[in-house]
Amino acid sequence: MLKSFRKLLMAGEEKLFSKLAEHVGLSRKSMNVVIEMLKGEVDDYKLNTLVIEVVTNEKSGDKIAMELTTMVSRGAIPLALLGDIEALIDRVDDILDLIYFMASEYERARKVGISKSKAVRSIYPELLKTSLLAAKALEALQEEFKVALNDFDKLQKLDDKIDVYEDRVDDFKSGMLDKVYSLGKEIDAITFNHLIEMIRSMDTIVDACEDASHMLLRVVSSMMY
Repeated sequence: MLKSFRKLLMAGEEKLFSKLAEHVGLSRKSMNVVIEMLKGEVDDYKLNTLVIEVVTNEKSGDKIAMELTTMVSRGAIPLALLGDIEALIDRVDDILDLIYFMASEYERARKVGISKSKAVRSIYPELLKTSLLAAKALEALQEEFKVALNDFDKLQKLDDKIDVYEDRVDDFKSGMLDKVYSLGKEIDAITFNHLIEMIRSMDTIVDACEDASHMLLRVVSSMMY
């Protein structure tokens, strides 16, 4: 089966998945930065260094996405897969953009002092738990791109694993949103909006991992049959 499968593959597809794995690797590095931020143990100098790291990763990710979009537009991918491949590239790039947004949002909250408020300090530990799940989802997604061309069974198992992470993050999200809204009368609008944005962004990151995983599974299935 693998031999006949490989005959269907083109060099462009191998490069595509390799580059997407590289892109997700940048998201993993940036998510680890967000995890470090949420632990609340970084000083202002360290925070600035961490933000620069995330910005650098985001710019590198944009270059990869642009390279892949150009490659696809030049016919390196079969026409039948074009729509799914373009959507997959965009979804993977969305993940890194959202992590960049979270790091920037955290930095803004630190600058105006709201990260030290009681309400924020009560939510950040829960947000940290979801970020650890997001990191696991990203790890699984990167592994998917690495095995996509040679181990379809493992690809399916990793896809199932990401679904589980997404379900758990949904549970955390609901609990955190309930808590934030219950504090609504006790916190100012800036703090409220900050927490809502952070919670929803983390949830959307894991949703995007799930979407990308399902897209990849669909693309590989199409290539096989």
